[in-house]
Amino acid sequence: MQASETIPPVSRWEQIKALGVASLGGMLEYFEFIIFVFLASQIANHFTSPDMPEWLRLMQTFGIFAAGFFVRPVGGIIMAQLGDLIGRKRIFTLTLALMAGPTLVIGLLPGYEQIGIWAPIILLLCRLLQGVSLGGELPGAISFVSEQVSGHRLVFALGILASSICLGSLSGSLVVSSLTNVLGAEAMNEWGWRLPFIMGGVFGALSVYLRRFTSETPVFQELKAQRMLSEQSPFKVVVAQHRRNLILAMVLAAATTVITASTQQFPMTFFTSVRGLPLEGVSSLVTMMIALTLVGNILGGLLVMWRVLPLLLAYVLFQLVTLASLFWAYGQTSIEGLVLPFAILGLSGGIAMGLSLTFLARAFPAPIRYTGLATCYNIPIAIFGGTALLVLTYLSSVSMAYVPFYPAFFCVASIIAVICLWPHRHAISPFEENDPHAPEGHKALPRGQVVEAGTSV
Repeated sequence: MQASETIPPVSRWEQIKALGVASLGGMLEYFEFIIFVFLASQIANHFTSPDMPEWLRLMQTFGIFAAGFFVRPVGGIIMAQLGDLIGRKRIFTLTLALMAGPTLVIGLLPGYEQIGIWAPIILLLCRLLQGVSLGGELPGAISFVSEQVSGHRLVFALGILASSICLGSLSGSLVVSSLTNVLGAEAMNEWGWRLPFIMGGVFGALSVYLRRFTSETPVFQELKAQRMLSEQSPFKVVVAQHRRNLILAMVLAAATTVITASTQQFPMTFFTSVRGLPLEGVSSLVTMMIALTLVGNILGGLLVMWRVLPLLLAYVLFQLVTLASLFWAYGQTSIEGLVLPFAILGLSGGIAMGLSLTFLARAFPAPIRYTGLATCYNIPIAIFGGTALLVLTYLSSVSMAYVPFYPAFFCVASIIAVICLWPHRHAISPFEENDPHAPEGHKALPRGQVVEAGTSV
C-alpha cells in the first residue's frame, strides 16, 4: 500500500455546505445569548412571581440564564466524547437541535400568571438544555469544518466561522432594537419579546434540517474504518496524554473570552457610568467595533491564506496591536477620541480571534479532537466568561487606569500559549499530505494501515 493513497479530497461544494451549516449554528448560539440578556426585564416580568421585588425578579432571571453556563463544561464534554466515538455530524446536529428546541419553547411558554411556579421551572430546564448544547456547538463546528476544508483555505474557513459569532450578536441586537422601535415599549413588554425567541427557534430548526444534507467528515470515516477511534474515554486520553496542549489551549480560549468581554461588553458600562460619556455615542461605537471584529475574523484568514503573513506571526502581531489599543482606548475621555482605537481594536481583535480557532483545531489529534476542543473551550468560558465583568468592574472602582491591565495580561498569556503550542501542533488529518500547517515531518498514513486506537496521530 502506497502512502500517497490517502482519502480523496472533499469537493468544493461539500466544503461550502459544511461551512455554511456550521456558521448558522454559531449565529444561533450568540443570537440567543444576546436576546436573552437584552430581554431580561420582560422575561422577569412574565416568568417570576409578581409578589417579588423587581431586583429579586431580575436576579432570579439572571440566575436561570447563568445555569446554562454552569452545565456547559459537563454537557459539552459529554457531547464531545460522543462526537469522537460515534460521529461529528450526528452530535453536531443534536447540539443544534438542543439549542433550537428550547429557544422556541421559551418564545411560546405560558407565563407565571398562567401556570404558576411551572413557568420558571420549565424556563430553567430550557436553559439547562441550551447549556448542554452550547458546550458542544462551537467545538463541534470547529471539528466539522477543519476536517472538511483542507489546505490553505482552512484558516479562512475558520475565520468565517468566527465571524458568524459576531454576526449572531449583531443580528440579535438589531432584531430586538428594531422590534422595540416598530412595536413600541408596551407591546414589546406584553408579547413582542417572544418574537425573537420564536424566530431563533424556527431559524434553528431550519439549520437542523439543512445539516441532514451534509456528510460525515472523511477524517472520522477513515478513523472508524481503520479502527483508530479511541478505545478509552476520549476525555481521559485528553487529560492523560495531552495535558500540556490542553492547558495551553485553555489559556488561549480564556484570553479570547476576557478580551471579548473587555472590548464588546464592558465598554458600555465603563464609558457611560465611569467616564460619563453619552450612551448613544458609546453604543454606536461598540456596534461599529463588533462589525469590524467580524471583518477582522475574515481578513485574518485571507492574510494567511494568501500567504501575506505566516499564521504564527500574524497572531502574535495582531494580538500585540490589540494589547496596545486596549490602553489607548481605555485612556480616552471623549467620543471622538474613542473612534480610532475602537476601530483598531475591532480589526486586530477580530483577526486574532479568527486565527485562534486554527491553533485550537490543531491542539489535539483527530481521534480526540472534539473532546479536546470542548474541554479547552468550555472550562475557561465557565470560569472567566462569568467573572470578567466583575473583575473589570472592581478594577475600575479602584482606579480607571487599572482596567486595561486585565485583558492585557491575557493578551500576553495568549501569545506565550501559541508560541509554546505551535511546535506541538497536530495535523488535521493523519491521512492527508496537503496540510500546509502540519508539524514538520508529517507523513500521511496509507489507507488500510491500522494504528492502535487512542494514539497520537
